[in-house]
Amino acid sequence: MLSLESQAQSFDAKASLKLAESLEFRPIENPSRGEHEPPVRLEVAEDVANSVAMRLVLSTADALVGTPYRLGGDSYDDIDCSALVQKAFRVAGLELPRTTRELAKIGEKVDRASLRPGDLLFYRWNRNRLHVAMYAGNNEIVHASPNAQQVTRTRLNSDWNRRLVSVRRLI
Repeated sequence: MLSLESQAQSFDAKASLKLAESLEFRPIENPSRGEHEPPVRLEVAEDVANSVAMRLVLSTADALVGTPYRLGGDSYDDIDCSALVQKAFRVAGLELPRTTRELAKIGEKVDRASLRPGDLLFYRWNRNRLHVAMYAGNNEIVHASPNAQQVTRTRLNSDWNRRLVSVRRLI
C-alpha cells in the first residue's frame, strides 16, 4: 500500500504532464507480428464515405444560396443550374459534365419515391429547356432559379412534381 507521501509525489508527477505541441507518427521498425496476424488496416465504410461526401455537396450548394443566376454563368459571381451542381459535386471530388443534358445521362436512375439528399432532379419547364436541381431533403431542392434570379432553396409542390422528368443518383 502506498503511503500518503508517495501518493502526493505520484500526483505531482501527473500534474506536471504537458501535451505535446504536435503529434508525430513514425512507422515502427520491424514490427513483430504473429504469422497469422494481418497488418492493421482501417477503411471508412462506403455508406459513411457517401454520407460525408453528400454533406459536403449539400453544404456547398447551401453556401451558394443567394448567388445571382445567369444562364451560362459558371462562376461564384453568377451561376446557372448545371454549374451549381458541377461546383457542389466538385468539392466531393467528382468532376461532372457542364450541361444539364449531359448531367441527365450520368449516375443511376432512381424512382422519385426513393429520393435521398443529393439526388439530381431534372425538370422540363418549357419544350427546349431542361432544369436541374439537387434534392436537399425535407421536400426541398437547392437550385439556381431563373425565376428567383438566384440560387435558392425551394419547397417542392404539385407544380414541381408535375414537371419532374427524371431523378438521378450520383453518390
